[in-house]
Amino acid sequence: MSQRVAIFGAGISGQAARRLALAKGYETVLFDESGKGDRAVFEVGGDNEFDRFVFSPGFSAQHPWRVLAEQSGILCQSELAFAAEHWLGKIVGVTGTNGKTTLTRLLTRALELSGHPSVSAGNIGVPLSDIVQTYENTDEAQAVCEISSFQAELTDGLELDALLWTNFAEDHLDRYKSMSDYFMAKARLFDCLKEGAIAVVGEQVVDWFKVFGKELNQAVVAQGDETVINQLAGDCFFKRHPFSEDYFIAAEYWWMAGKEESALIEAANTFEPSAHRLNVAVEKKGIRFWDDSKGTNFHATLAALEAVPRPVVWIGGGSLKGGDVDLFAHEVSLKVDAAVVYGEAAPEMIETLSENLETVHHCPQFENAVTRAAEIAQQIGDGASVLMSPGFSSFDQFSSYEERGKSFISIVLGL
Repeated sequence: MSQRVAIFGAGISGQAARRLALAKGYETVLFDESGKGDRAVFEVGGDNEFDRFVFSPGFSAQHPWRVLAEQSGILCQSELAFAAEHWLGKIVGVTGTNGKTTLTRLLTRALELSGHPSVSAGNIGVPLSDIVQTYENTDEAQAVCEISSFQAELTDGLELDALLWTNFAEDHLDRYKSMSDYFMAKARLFDCLKEGAIAVVGEQVVDWFKVFGKELNQAVVAQGDETVINQLAGDCFFKRHPFSEDYFIAAEYWWMAGKEESALIEAANTFEPSAHRLNVAVEKKGIRFWDDSKGTNFHATLAALEAVPRPVVWIGGGSLKGGDVDLFAHEVSLKVDAAVVYGEAAPEMIETLSENLETVHHCPQFENAVTRAAEIAQQIGDGASVLMSPGFSSFDQFSSYEERGKSFISIVLGL
């Protein structure tokens, strides 16, 4: 008898899960509140209409549909966990507050160079459900899956051959009631490890394990050994903080997996960073304009500020999503020479920023903030940097951090 699968969310993940379910011969019903699915209302009846529920990452534990589904006792899975049941090869999970995409891409390339068929999937933008249906789904293949905390909440069916955890910091507190809840969502991935699986965590994660009373068990801590970094080319992306931390984790995993070191080094030396992740987008009139639109949380922005040489004019702001904004603004004020804030988060930061900075401007619209920051940098003179690393999500004025980054570059080129 065919399985009956209820899929929640008509976005990228939900549609991919539906395609996979249909390919397996399952009966599907797609639920979406916007009306883009088969049904816009979900109720659990006594007739056990469905054999399993598959949720897109956007459905939090508090969402009424997810509450009903989990109370039913019927299997509830994330799209990633559902897809993992049908993946023939190995799965390497990569999680963390920041650095997930960078580490996922690096490992995928290194595996390819070492002769292993490999793919990147998950939160990086390609649902594993779609890859499962391609020729790449073989016993020899390895899927390097970037796993967000949202995807880690419903892990039944997900089995990992390795897990790499980059770091942990305040984020997504608009979804989680506490830092503990956010941490435990990610820590749930340790329960998905197969016997004998490799687990590597960054040094910064260890303190959080102690705070929340979680045992490291078989996990190994990646040490910041400079001799590892010194093997890389002089201009290698991974010689820069904070990306060197990602490389330490990759190197530890690589060594534990017994793979050829040269493949990882080549992958690192030829690595092209993702767009909008701490790159000099434009250099104009002696001013460097850094695009770090992907810096959507406090930890990412503070790390970027450590990496960019001063003097720095910082552009920050965007959509609020919880967290200690005052503490963040205070830490920023100690690392920059001027600040221009915009959007929904701006009013929350101005007073605290002004305690340590003489030059703080509030421009409600992003375009005006970029223009003002450029003017301030020109007053400072040659060698100044304008760093757009907002610290907040983009959704108050943009559809994504990518759109925000493209807007930044366009505005700067037009100055």
